[in-house]
Amino acid sequence: MALKDVREVKEENTLNEKLFLLACDKGDYYMVKKILEENSSGDLNINCVDVLGRNAVTITIENENLDILQLLLDYGCQSADALLVAIDSEVVGAVDILLNHRPKRSSRPTIVKLMERIQNPEYSTTMDVAPVILAAHRNNYEILTMLLKQDVSLPKPHAVGCECTLCSAKNKKDSLRHSRNDYEELARQCKMFAKDLLAQARNSRELEVILNHTSSDEPLDKRGLLEERMNLSRLKLAIKYNQKEFVSQSNCQQFLNTVWFGQMSGYRRKPTCKKIMTVLTVGIFWPVLSLCYLIAPKSQFGKIIHTPFMKFIIHGASYFTFLLLLNLYSLVYNEDKKNTMGPALERIDYLLILWIIGMIWSDIKRLWYEGLEDFLEESRNQLSFVMNSLYLATFALKVVAHNKFHDFADRKDWDAFHPTLVAEGLFAFANVLSYLRLFFMYTTSSILGPLQISMGQMLQDFGKFLGMFLLVLFSFTIGLTQLYDKGYTPKEQKDCVGIFCEQQSNDTFHSFIGTCFALFWYIFSLAHVAIFVTRFSYGEELQSFVGAVIVGTYNVVVVIVLTKLLVAMLHKSFQLIANHEDKEWKFARAKLWLSYFDDKCTLPPPFNIIPSPKTICYMISSLSKWICSHTSKGKVKRQNSLKEWRNLKQKRDENYQKVMCCLVHRYLTSMRQKMQSTDQATVENLNELRQDLSKFRNEIRDLLGFRTSKYAMFYPRN
Repeated sequence: MALKDVREVKEENTLNEKLFLLACDKGDYYMVKKILEENSSGDLNINCVDVLGRNAVTITIENENLDILQLLLDYGCQSADALLVAIDSEVVGAVDILLNHRPKRSSRPTIVKLMERIQNPEYSTTMDVAPVILAAHRNNYEILTMLLKQDVSLPKPHAVGCECTLCSAKNKKDSLRHSRNDYEELARQCKMFAKDLLAQARNSRELEVILNHTSSDEPLDKRGLLEERMNLSRLKLAIKYNQKEFVSQSNCQQFLNTVWFGQMSGYRRKPTCKKIMTVLTVGIFWPVLSLCYLIAPKSQFGKIIHTPFMKFIIHGASYFTFLLLLNLYSLVYNEDKKNTMGPALERIDYLLILWIIGMIWSDIKRLWYEGLEDFLEESRNQLSFVMNSLYLATFALKVVAHNKFHDFADRKDWDAFHPTLVAEGLFAFANVLSYLRLFFMYTTSSILGPLQISMGQMLQDFGKFLGMFLLVLFSFTIGLTQLYDKGYTPKEQKDCVGIFCEQQSNDTFHSFIGTCFALFWYIFSLAHVAIFVTRFSYGEELQSFVGAVIVGTYNVVVVIVLTKLLVAMLHKSFQLIANHEDKEWKFARAKLWLSYFDDKCTLPPPFNIIPSPKTICYMISSLSKWICSHTSKGKVKRQNSLKEWRNLKQKRDENYQKVMCCLVHRYLTSMRQKMQSTDQATVENLNELRQDLSKFRNEIRDLLGFRTSKYAMFYPRN
C-alpha cells in the first residue's frame, strides 16, 4: 500500500508557518510574538498544523508554555478541542486560561454543532467525551472543580431508546461499545473512591449521617424521620448496587456491629460459656419472649427483644422448632393409615400449617416493603418462596385426597398420580429445602460463612455448565434412540427396563427417557458399556459398531472433557472467593444483618400472625389522622406536621452536606500527603524543568541580541 493512500493530502506549510510552529514547540515567546506582530498583512495562517495534525495552541498546551498560549489566544488562534487537550494533558494552568478566554455562549450546543463534532476529523476525541467526563477519567479534582465553577456541566441524557438525530449519530459512532475493560476499571475506581471517602469518618455520628442519608428521588419514611429512626438507606443502596468495598470497609462494619447488638452491646465482652448460655436461654424461652413483646412492645424488655441480635436468635429458634416438628411428623406416622387413600390431617399437621402461614405472612410483608425486584434478588427469599409453595401444595393435596377418597387399598394398586402420593413427594422435597435453608445462617460465622458463599458461587457456575451438558446429552440421546429404536419389539413382559434391570441390555434405547437415564448414569459408571453394543440378533454387526463409536465419543466429550471443565470452573470460583474472603463474607453478613434492622418482622412464626397491640395502635392512629385531616383543625395540624417534617428534612440535608465537605477535605489532604511522601523526580518534573530552562535561554538570547535573524533557529550557530 502506498503512503499516499493512507495520508491525507494537504498544502505544505510556508517557511513562516514552519518557523511559527517551531517557535511554539521550543517555547520561544519573543519569536512567536515577533512573528505575530509582523503578520499584519495576514499572509501567515496562525491556525496551520504540522505533520502530526497539531496546531499552535495544541503544541503550546502539550509543552505547557502558558505565556505563549495566552499570546496565541489574544491573537485569535483557535483549536477545535484545545480544552480537551489541556484536560487530557492535565495542564491546570492551560485549563484556567482557556476557561477564562472561553467566549460566552449558550450552555446547550445546537444539534448542528454536535453533528459537526461527530463528523469533524479535527477533534481528537469523540463527542461523547465531554470536558467534565474527561477530567473525571483523569481523576483530577482541581480541573474538575474549575470546570464546575465555570458552569461546564454534562448535558441531560436522553431516554433509553431515543431515536433523535443526535442519538442515532452517537450510536453509529459509539466509541465505548467494545470497552468493557475500561468500564470495569472505572467502576473499580468509583468503588475504591467511595471506600476511601468513608474511611475519613472519625466518629459514629458522621457515619450515621452518611449511611442514613436519603436522596430527593428516594421514597421517604416520614414517621421514621420524625422519630429519628435509623433507616440506613445509603447502606441499602450500596448493597443493591453490589458495592462490596464500601460495605466491607472497617468503619462501616464497626457501625453495623454497634447497631446489630444495640442494647446487647455487653454480649461481645462476655466469655464464651456465658455467650452460649445466653443463646440457649433465649432459644429455649423464645415463645415466652415473643408473648412479652406481643403484650408490651414499647417496654424496656420489649426494646431488648427488638434488638436485631435478639430477633435473629428468636427467629432462628422458631425455625429450629419448625424443623423439630418435621422430624416428629415422621416419628408419629400411623402405620394403620398406610393404605388409607385419603387420610385425615393430624394435630401435628395443624401445627405445621400455623408455622407455614406465619412464614408466608413474613414473606408477604417483606415483599410489600421491599418490592418484587428486590425481594427476588435474594436467593434466601427465592428458596423460602419455593419451600412455602411446596408445603401449601402438600396440604392442599391432602385435603383434596381426604375429601375425595375414603377407601382402603394396597399402595401398589394406587394410581401413579394419586393426590396422596404426589403430596408425599412434594413434602419430601420441601423437607430437603427446609434443611438447606439453614445454610443462610452460616453467613454469621467467620469460618462457615466463606464456605457457604463459595458454594453459592459454584452453584451459579454449575448452572452455566448445565447448559452445555444438556445440549451434549440431548444430541447423543437422539442419535442412540434413532439407532436402536427401529424394529424393536419386546419379547417378554418385565418389571424393569435397561439399566434398572440386573441383566442390562440395550432395550432401554427404545424410548427417549430411557436413553437419557442410561447416558446420565453412565457418567457415574452405573451403566455398563455392554448396553450400547449388545445386538438384537447376530446379523447386526454394523449397528453394534455404530453404538460403540457413539458411546466412545460420548465418553471422550462428557466424561473426560466436560467433567474436567466443570472441575476447573468450580476451582476458579472457589479461588476467586478465597482471594477476597474477608470482603465477600462481610458483604454477605451485612445483607443478612440488614434484614433484621427494621421493625417490619419482629415476631417470629407463628406469633407474627397474631395482631399485636402495636399494629392495632398504628391502625387506630392512621384512621384517626385520616378522619382528622378532613376537619379544619386537622388540616391545620397536618400543615404544621408537614412544615415540621420539611424543616427536619432540610436540617438533615444541611448536616449531610457539612459532613460530606469535611470528608472531602480530609480525603484531599490525605491524598496530598501521600503524593508528597512519594514525591520523586518524574517525567512531569523533568519536562517542567526543561521548559523553564528553555524559556530562560530564550530570554537571555533576546536580551543580548544574539538572534540576528528570525530564521536563525533553523540554522543554529556552533
